[in-house]
Amino acid sequence: MIIFIVSLSGCKGSVNLQSLSDKPKDNTSFPVTITDDMGRKVTLKTEPKRIVSLAPSNTEILFFLGLGDRVVGVTSYCDYPEEAKLITKIGGFKDPSLEKIVILKPDLVLATGMHEQLIKGLEDAGLDVLVIKPNTIEEILNTMQLVGRAAGVEDKAATLTKDLKDRVNAVSEKTGKIPANERPTVYYELWYEPLMSVGKGTMIGQIIELAGGINVTAGSAEQYPQLSEEVIVMKNPEVMVNSYGHDAKKITPEEIAARKGWKEISFVKNYRIYTIDSDCLTIAGPRIVEGLEKMAQYLYPELFK
Repeated sequence: MIIFIVSLSGCKGSVNLQSLSDKPKDNTSFPVTITDDMGRKVTLKTEPKRIVSLAPSNTEILFFLGLGDRVVGVTSYCDYPEEAKLITKIGGFKDPSLEKIVILKPDLVLATGMHEQLIKGLEDAGLDVLVIKPNTIEEILNTMQLVGRAAGVEDKAATLTKDLKDRVNAVSEKTGKIPANERPTVYYELWYEPLMSVGKGTMIGQIIELAGGINVTAGSAEQYPQLSEEVIVMKNPEVMVNSYGHDAKKITPEEIAARKGWKEISFVKNYRIYTIDSDCLTIAGPRIVEGLEKMAQYLYPELFK
């Protein structure tokens, strides 16, 4: 299983990722020096025109900013938007090929914190590399502005991220007024064999909290704790959110209710089992805001119609 840091399956498109023909106006003066998420100072002498993305989140950010026509290489996991499927593949998310990247002659590579070993090889090959590794919604929005600055579209990035930030604030302003004793307890099932959920310090955990829920596994010592069926019965959550996508299949409410002892859990008895595309909650790009909105709708259907 690969976790990238969402039945309503609308996560496939309500956040508008710009088409290849939407060429942004340039407004950043080059050369420009950017400090990336590893504290590295990277100087870009000219505006990048050939960009390689090493993660689905980076790819989605690039398209969101209208930079899709500059992307020349992506991983085999970069499948959104549809145009990304047609771009040259440079390997997997965890094992991209240095040779394939170098052949593409990019003037900018967007990497993540998982690519530290590869970064040195890319730099030795004379390539400019920016490392971005956001861990919260706020950091995702900041990352979009950082990428916009690096690509010469700083003003456009600021405008687009403001819209996303306004949507986040619209949710938090409503849920922030809900007393703790009125917030529903939530079990988020990230994986099913074995059962796996999310703890504190995870993107999904933050989304549950911002959406006004109480994550029943927030007290776990692990970010992605493995659980027994008996533990969930004991915690008796009011809401269950089940994710699907990539390696994870959709699991029906009937299958969930059939688990040993689960017919007595609150979310089964009250028909509060929801399914969501995991991409909206785990890929650290613009669709994460839609994931937050969907979560809020699940927890408070009357408040978020």
